Amino acid sequence: MMKKFWKKKEHHPTTRRQKYLMLSGATTFLIVVALVLLNVLTAYLTEHYPISVDLTPEKVFQLTDQSKEYLSELSEPVSIQVLTSESNFVGSGEYYVQANEVLKQYAQYSDQITLEYIDLLENPSLLSNYEDVQIGDIIVSSARRSQTLTAYDLFNVESGSYYGSYITSSKAEQAMTSAIMNVTSETQVKTAIFTGHGEQYPDGFAELLTSNNFEVTSLNPTVDEIPEDVDVLIWMAPTNDPDQEVLDRVDAFLSQEGKTLLYFADTTQPELPRLDAFLQKWGISVELSSIVETDNNKIINMNPYFSTIQISDLTLTDTMSDTSIPLTMPFARPLEQVFETNMDISTTVLLKSSDTSSVIPYDTDSADLENWQPEEYGPFPLAILSTKTFDDGETSQIVAYGSSVSLSDSLLQSGSFANADYYLSVMNTLTHRENVISIQSKTLGGQELGLNTAQVFTIGLIFMIVVPIMTLGCGMYLWIKRRNA
Repeated sequence: MMKKFWKKKEHHPTTRRQKYLMLSGATTFLIVVALVLLNVLTAYLTEHYPISVDLTPEKVFQLTDQSKEYLSELSEPVSIQVLTSESNFVGSGEYYVQANEVLKQYAQYSDQITLEYIDLLENPSLLSNYEDVQIGDIIVSSARRSQTLTAYDLFNVESGSYYGSYITSSKAEQAMTSAIMNVTSETQVKTAIFTGHGEQYPDGFAELLTSNNFEVTSLNPTVDEIPEDVDVLIWMAPTNDPDQEVLDRVDAFLSQEGKTLLYFADTTQPELPRLDAFLQKWGISVELSSIVETDNNKIINMNPYFSTIQISDLTLTDTMSDTSIPLTMPFARPLEQVFETNMDISTTVLLKSSDTSSVIPYDTDSADLENWQPEEYGPFPLAILSTKTFDDGETSQIVAYGSSVSLSDSLLQSGSFANADYYLSVMNTLTHRENVISIQSKTLGGQELGLNTAQVFTIGLIFMIVVPIMTLGCGMYLWIKRRNA
């Protein structure tokens, strides 16, 4: 009988090295999976929630508490459409990168807001869906109305002598929050700009008001009655003296509670006896002379007719974001208080020239101008508020300014002067607007981290030397340990 011999299967015990390798591989796999999941989760959270950290001193990439509070109470849908791709938008410069980060946060802080980038370069046919827009514009819209923002709305822009226009600061948050307020507001303050007497038309001021929820129209008081729903009249340096019928219409307008006339004088105006007499009844006289600054330290662009001025009364500055930023009123005519109080009308000086300013009368000829020496020094009133008080305590008012040039487009867009902020505050305060927001412009000055030289050197040393050495040391340790396992 043959014996069957069965060969037992040999079982090789798992060595310590194999166990270590298996454990190491499993651990590495789990770490990789965890990192991938963490990356996906982080991408989702940063896209939908504002959890990024802004290390800049002025928090230029974050919304202010004012905007956050407003967005938390937003109750109707708002669409934000950027008419270019996101890559093209941020590729236009560092200020566009900042504006883009601000834009994203509106959708993150409110589920009522949607943000969309529409590349019109790849889809030019879509351009026909929009009116009067350009590539890169931003359309903010609701069921009530829409508003288009351009680069000039997002940034303060200066004109350079050699390099053309350049951005000095960002007002992206102010523009976006104001636009959202504008398109969701139930009511608008109606403003009429006078025409028909050789007036200047303040295009930049009209655009500023429109973008801040004012309805702006033009009105010729020679042929048209002033509508009852108009709250504010703007009269920009008329060169033709209005007849009495026009002045009677203005007087009737100001006999109603809550009405306002903003009047702007200019050095190009001739004598206007009827209009001057009307203003004097309200305690305001516009002098036939020009303000000139004698202190070179206060002169702008080496022009003695172009200088900074002083705020003498803060009555109409309630919504200004920063009253320390200077104002300017170039080529101004001095004003005079005819009286401080006269029955139901009282006057207050709001703005004035410096104490080193002087005046040059209109009738000074060129020969005398060459040898002119100041005989009188300021300060001179440059803005006067005249208030009429009714029996119930309500008011109407005229605010007269000595310079129409103070509303020029370049000054309203300038980040160096607070003219836009000031005049917007005047309008907001006089019309008793609620839910008004004022956010200071933000500058990217290359000092986002606020580090001094020693701190920069230390951080550079850590990341260029210390971190690589530590990484190399850890790698060598693991390699030696695995080799000896």
